[in-house]
Amino acid sequence: MKLLLLMSVAVVCVALSFVWKEPWIGGVGLLVAFAAMFTDRDDVRVHEKSSYETEKSVRNMRSRHR
Repeated sequence: MKLLLLMSVAVVCVALSFVWKEPWIGGVGLLVAFAAMFTDRDDVRVHEKSSYETEKSVRNMRSRHR
């Protein structure tokens, strides 16, 4: 949800930079988009603590028809 909010703020800033002909507003929008991209967390649970494979990768390996 935070990613969607920050990206919408970034799009509004870039759009306003074209409307008001102020390039610094577009720069702020790009910085907000950059921050949104790197602060987005997509946590993946690991099945076992000693395992390097995620549950999704294990499911994908098991679902293959050999």
